[in-house]
Amino acid sequence: MPDSPILEKRFNEGLDVDKYLKDGALLSRLFIEVQSNDKDAAETALKRVVFDGLSNEKSVKLIYAKLYDIRKDEELDFFSGVVEIKLLVMEFRWFVSVVMRYGPSAIELIEPNEVTLTMDEMQSLLADVSELTQAYSSKIMSLLKDDERKELYGKMLSSG
Repeated sequence: MPDSPILEKRFNEGLDVDKYLKDGALLSRLFIEVQSNDKDAAETALKRVVFDGLSNEKSVKLIYAKLYDIRKDEELDFFSGVVEIKLLVMEFRWFVSVVMRYGPSAIELIEPNEVTLTMDEMQSLLADVSELTQAYSSKIMSLLKDDERKELYGKMLSSG
């Protein structure tokens, strides 16, 4: 990744980060990568993650987004690009949701150093993870052919 981004956008100028942190928010940096056989499609996908996705999340306050140059991997013949996003997420449950839905390739937790969850918060978080996992699993299974599905089920049942 080069030192300087090709696009840098600041959000929520004047945001009182310390106030949000005192109220339980998490400050983080995410690196989201896309790969495509088309350079423009890769760049568009990264911009959509930021401008159509994360910027509209109700429990997220973006601080900045830095889009780095889309590069071609000559050996594997695809384009790859990364966007670095610094953000505040209002609570740990939503942070986990953002991570699961956007799939960053790297995560840096900046603050706080510690998070305490109540039993109800842990149960809600686990229910969210379970729901998303089930949705992804169902989607993957629906994309498999019958023989692939049977083979996968067989492996799942025999690994217990």
